[in-house]
Order: sequence, then C-alpha cells, then structure tokens
Amino acid sequence: MISFIKGIIADKSLGIVVLDNNGIGFEIYVSTFCAETIGEIGEEVTLYTYLHVREDEMTLYGFKDKFEREVFLKLILVNGVGPKMAINILSGVSAQDLSFAIATQNAGILKGIKGVGAKIRDRILLELKEKIDALTHLAEVNMTACEVNENENFTQALNVLIDWGVPKSQAQDILTKVYETNDDMESLIAKSFRELGRK
Repeated sequence: MISFIKGIIADKSLGIVVLDNNGIGFEIYVSTFCAETIGEIGEEVTLYTYLHVREDEMTLYGFKDKFEREVFLKLILVNGVGPKMAINILSGVSAQDLSFAIATQNAGILKGIKGVGAKIRDRILLELKEKIDALTHLAEVNMTACEVNENENFTQALNVLIDWGVPKSQAQDILTKVYETNDDMESLIAKSFRELGRK
C-alpha cells in the first residue's frame, strides 16, 4: 500500500489533485474539503493515500490527514459503500462532523448527499456505531492547539451545556441538531438554549 505521497501540486479541481513527485504525476481523488484546504498549485504538500485495486483499474484516493483516511477506511467497510461513495460522503460532510454524527446517531447530517439514501444512512450509523470510540479518539488526537475550527466550537459548546446541568447525551443531540458549518461557540450555545426552551 502507498501510505502517503509528498509532492508539488501540479493541478487540482474539486475532486482531483495531481501531485508531481520526482517528475511523475499522481492523479489522486480527494474530497471537496481536502481539495479546498490542501494548498495551491505550486505548493509542496503531503497526501495520505489509499490505493484501490480492481481487475481493470487502480485508483488512488488522497486525504489531508490520517484521520480523514481512517474515517474513509471505516466507511468502505459498510455494506453498499464503495470508495467512490465514501469520498462523495466526505465531500458532503467533513470527517470530524461525520464522526460526531455517528456518535450521536444523527442521520440528518447525511441527508442531501447525492447518492446516499436512507438505507445507506442507516447502515453507516448502525455498522459504525461500535467503532465510534476509536474514531472520536482519533479526532481528538487529530486536532492540535492551533486548529480553531467547527469541531472545537462543538466540543467547547458541549462542555458549557454540561456545566449548566444538561445531560451529555441530550447536549450532544441538541448540538448536532442545531449545528451549522459556520457556527462559532457562542452561536451554538445560543441556539442550544433556544432549543432547550422549546422542550
């Protein structure tokens, strides 16, 4: 298996990055999140990879970090989810957000992703539920002190709700329900309290 490739970005689109490694151009399929954040043409980057081999083709899939690759590898274990669907899912929802959705058994975050019907959503939640502890641990390891992103906001808001006496499971359900990509911690807390007021 090719664990990673380090090279210069020669070309990229929403779903493909071409890395120039010592004069060889590797065409690598990536998620939208990876393509948008990996870097610009001419920059040297490292992509963690998975090589999918079939009788008639070999396809490289690339990931910004080991955590995204680990979530991808878990997804393709689900009955009915192949590499192309897995990368499509990770283009519709980040690996971090997907792991939290599985932890809270929230199928809503997968709605609207093209090609992912109700049966596949249910299988992902059911078949990966027991693996979520490992995924959540990897998510925590993957987040460094300098990474201020949506998931840190989610975690911080969760801690505030728990401090206010909201049971952890209920707080997770509410946050997952109200969560939107651009939310900061304050807006998440405000929306959560509004949701609690309706109960």
